[in-house]
Amino acid sequence: MGDCMAKTTLSTGAGAGSRGQDIDSPVSNQSNQNVIITAKGGGIAFAGNLAVYAIRFVFGVTMARLLGADLLGMYSLSLTVVGVVGVLASLGLSAGMARYVSIAIGERNEMRLWETIQVGIVLPGLIGLLFAVGVFMLAGPLSIQFFERSDMVAVLRLASWGIPLLSLLAVLEGIAQGFKRFEYIVYETVAMNLLKLLLSAALIWVGLGVMGAVAAHVIAQVVAVVLLIYFVHRLFPLNRPWGLARRRVREILRFTLPLYFSQLLRRFSGSIETLILGAIGVMSGVGIYATVLNLSSIGIMFHNALQKIAVPMISDLHHRGKTEQLQQVYRTTTKWGLTFNLPIFLIIAAFAGPLLAIFGDDFVAGATGLTILAFSTFFNASTGVCGSVITMTGHSRLTFVNSLIYLGVNVLLDLLFIPRWGVMGAAIAVTLSGVLINTLRVAQVWALLRLWPYDVSFLKPIVAGLTAVTAVVLTKRWLGPMPAILQVVVGTLLLIGVYIVMIVSLKLSEEDRLVLDRLRARLRTVGGNRVERSQV
Repeated sequence: MGDCMAKTTLSTGAGAGSRGQDIDSPVSNQSNQNVIITAKGGGIAFAGNLAVYAIRFVFGVTMARLLGADLLGMYSLSLTVVGVVGVLASLGLSAGMARYVSIAIGERNEMRLWETIQVGIVLPGLIGLLFAVGVFMLAGPLSIQFFERSDMVAVLRLASWGIPLLSLLAVLEGIAQGFKRFEYIVYETVAMNLLKLLLSAALIWVGLGVMGAVAAHVIAQVVAVVLLIYFVHRLFPLNRPWGLARRRVREILRFTLPLYFSQLLRRFSGSIETLILGAIGVMSGVGIYATVLNLSSIGIMFHNALQKIAVPMISDLHHRGKTEQLQQVYRTTTKWGLTFNLPIFLIIAAFAGPLLAIFGDDFVAGATGLTILAFSTFFNASTGVCGSVITMTGHSRLTFVNSLIYLGVNVLLDLLFIPRWGVMGAAIAVTLSGVLINTLRVAQVWALLRLWPYDVSFLKPIVAGLTAVTAVVLTKRWLGPMPAILQVVVGTLLLIGVYIVMIVSLKLSEEDRLVLDRLRARLRTVGGNRVERSQV
């Protein structure tokens, strides 16, 4: 047992840095090591997120073209209901797993690690199954009385069986985060989305329509859960005596319950626009809004990737009192998030109409809403991992209060704006709520920990972005006559090209140069290995 734990700890501790390195080995510059771990882990997660986004984009176009705005709205609404209940079943244990698995590995405490994993798997699985039965039984009243669509009953009943799978996926990903094996999350997410795309297209093509799409979604979730269980078993064998330790349950739930309510509020507030659009009978509006959300989500990919990497690092650095290193991780991830998201926001703002035209003429009406949501995503990324810093430094109750504030403001604005302006009103409500809560979180991190995410180096991407968008505006009249997809491709290449040239011209920071030097060394090593193999 002890040898197993030592091997597990050594391999996982180096997983985000250099494989095979003992986690106890001395590091000449721990701050630089943190930057490299963040960059490597963030790169892995981002590459996976980019692949997932590409698959989801194709999936969105396929669903929009095959189902149309109305049936796409029914599909999205059913999965939204299931998503909210799935978070309810997870008990907030995803973040709890990331925190306590990481701590147990750091302490080399095999028993604590096993007890933590058991809590994460057993509780959400059982509660998720119970909630699935409840949604299945209530599908009729929900569909007919609340959403006024009797044809949605069967769709919601089928989707309900994804609830325990959704809660298990969340905690299994949290366990992988705690082990710092982010590539496993990438493999699982890519496999699930690719399988969902292929199965959905096939089942819709044979005539199963929206029911086929939902069935494909549930089957893909089953495969993803099995895949993650296999990966976790490779990290830490699960074929050992099971039995929940009450003290471990209490310890973890004491941390996760405030976080759980905050996650539930955040998930509900993130779905309230879809639910209100469905409740007022605008099912096509639900479909358009789902498409707009899908497009705008590209801006949050790298931010989410950095957040997944930062969560266990923040927990570990705070636990060991490494404030200066925590400050560097906070600032570096914030700057990288802003630098990556700024050109994406500018591309979406410049080409919102042509982008939505790819999905069909019915979806172009959401162009203004898409631009507003893209700004919301950009602002969220530009405030960094402030929410994770609050949570992972032990202030989970404050996380809950923040989520409560966000929900209250968001619901109020939704009720004011959605009946009047539809999809655009939903986008305005989300953006105003997001700007408020993220500004508040940045202020709270400063007040509690004296950590600040910004410095003068943030001016570089802003200057580069302004220059790039100016170049696109000056050439837009020549892009106008082109087909929609060609406008997007040419305009994107121009904007990104100018942006990169400006970033390099304005000189890279020490952290950026450190990461690029490591990348060049890695590429030279790979190239040298290929030459050696070719000469054999």
